Amino acid sequence: MKDNCFYKVKITKNNKTEIYHWGYYPYKMVLDDIKQAYKDGADAVELEMISQKKFEENLDKTQKI
Repeated sequence: MKDNCFYKVKITKNNKTEIYHWGYYPYKMVLDDIKQAYKDGADAVELEMISQKKFEENLDKTQKI
């Protein structure tokens, strides 16, 4: 789908940063998730746009077989 976006996301909360990879949904949903992260107490949310290939490479690293 042409509206798909792929991001490396860093969410900082209480001096701890967690990294996520979001993808396969439109930017509107990314914005909604950012708003929710702040509602849940995030101090900062950083987005880095990545390619679909990079996103899928990260999925491969985290999958357990």
